[in-house]
Amino acid sequence: MIMNKFPNVATVLPPKNEIPQGFHLMVHKWSFPEERSRIIETVQVGGESVKKLLTLDLNVPRANFAEQVNDAPLAKAREVFVKNYPCIHKCPGCFNEAEVHNPLLTMREMWHIVDQAQELGLESVKFLGPGELTINPDLFTILDEFARRNIVVGIFTKAAILGNDEISRRYHGISSDELVRRMTAYPNTTFLVGGRSFDPVLENRYIPRNPREIDIVFDYAEARNAAVEKLCAAGMNADLLKQRMAIMCNPVTTENLGGVAEIYKWSAERNIPAYLPPTMVSGKGHALEQKASEQKFEDDYINMAVEVYTWAIERGIMTLEQFKHEKAHPYVGVTPCNQLTHGLYVHYDGAVWRCPGNDTPDFVVHENIRKGSLLEIWKESRNYGINAFNNKCVKDGYSLPRRFYTEVMARVTGQ
Repeated sequence: MIMNKFPNVATVLPPKNEIPQGFHLMVHKWSFPEERSRIIETVQVGGESVKKLLTLDLNVPRANFAEQVNDAPLAKAREVFVKNYPCIHKCPGCFNEAEVHNPLLTMREMWHIVDQAQELGLESVKFLGPGELTINPDLFTILDEFARRNIVVGIFTKAAILGNDEISRRYHGISSDELVRRMTAYPNTTFLVGGRSFDPVLENRYIPRNPREIDIVFDYAEARNAAVEKLCAAGMNADLLKQRMAIMCNPVTTENLGGVAEIYKWSAERNIPAYLPPTMVSGKGHALEQKASEQKFEDDYINMAVEVYTWAIERGIMTLEQFKHEKAHPYVGVTPCNQLTHGLYVHYDGAVWRCPGNDTPDFVVHENIRKGSLLEIWKESRNYGINAFNNKCVKDGYSLPRRFYTEVMARVTGQ
């Protein structure tokens, strides 16, 4: 039986009749409001009207890691990549171990991409590794540059470094309290905190330590919970209309499915969106696809979604009419995904994908961003023609059954 042990964070969400109009569980600048999805926003580029590229998912290798991989012959690059992967964790479902077809992007190349994107209307980015941005020696230089550009930075993190002084001092020479204070002081940071389970036994098994990267032995679940407490104390969940943190309860698999509805409810009461999607179908996530396609898991995942949506409506997080309008989606109970509508993903080797969630050939937009302008890549992508608040998911038909959408809708609405 799963026994979730949650951080010590007070409830923030008011009673149902006091929840403000316009409230959504939506990390600032991750998803975009419906009006920005239905109406095509444009920017003038060289006298041409172009649909805005509002967001990018990015991989930013540490400088020394990129150099290590790029110094090797391309045929050996993947081997060097795996051997030297710069992360303090060894997560079995990590999507960031896909093929390396081009040299890794350098920081200079990354800023060139960001500057091209800003000309197209870029407002936010999300960092997905390799390794965590939080352990990058250039962390504050990177954050300074994004603050100067007024671009919101969504930071995926397992958050151990934000809750453990020894790890924080190892990488930045400061306590975890000071690290949290400095990172949250930027007005443009948001925190996407790993929370696959809040059962300490399970979570420590899901998120093992990488002894090659770090020799400090620590209790991951304890450090992550401390980080959540510190982020909330810093106000990241204080504004009902501008949430700056999320709990990333992914991937949802047979092992943790029984505890995720409780995680969603706990998080929602504290004004924290909890994301509950099944495994990505990229990198090592492919190894989890078969179990995600089994009948029992599909049935159980649909049951979980029905429970979450029904509770969210009863709690006042959304109305039944709103649910009927927005429809079901794998960001169960929070704002729908519109990544395909508004953005692209730039892989660490310069390949451009429609989304980080699927690395199969149909979802690769361009083989190497160095060989084309971002403007032309964006215009020629399949994402460019999508204008939907709920654009469903690149995992549809892979780790997410297509019947999910109709069955959840029918059962929640009773129709």
